[in-house]
Amino acid sequence: MLIKYTFYKNVMYMITWFYFGFYSGFSGQPMYEPLIYQLYNITMTSIPIMYFALFDFEYTKQTFMKKPKLYKIGMSSSCFSYRIFGMWLVYAMIHGFIIYQICFGLFLDTNLSSQVNNDG
Repeated sequence: MLIKYTFYKNVMYMITWFYFGFYSGFSGQPMYEPLIYQLYNITMTSIPIMYFALFDFEYTKQTFMKKPKLYKIGMSSSCFSYRIFGMWLVYAMIHGFIIYQICFGLFLDTNLSSQVNNDG
């Protein structure tokens, strides 16, 4: 789960930069402020990993030693396969596109910008 999440997070973050590249003409213009990037790394990278490390215990170590059949899900690729990995990548691309559209839909709202220009 952690491997899939890590790839998902990185693809979702970078795909927004890719979409922004088309908007900015691949000029190298930054899309995010450095503070926002650091907050993203803290909230989406360290906090979920700490949560999994602290609270994700389905079985104790003694249970795994007594019941080796529990390792079978790893050997049968039921939790991690090319298909599942591809699905997570597609989800990341879709979510990145949605985030990009929401951000630029709010940023480029012509009614809002015309109100600011008329008032000031």
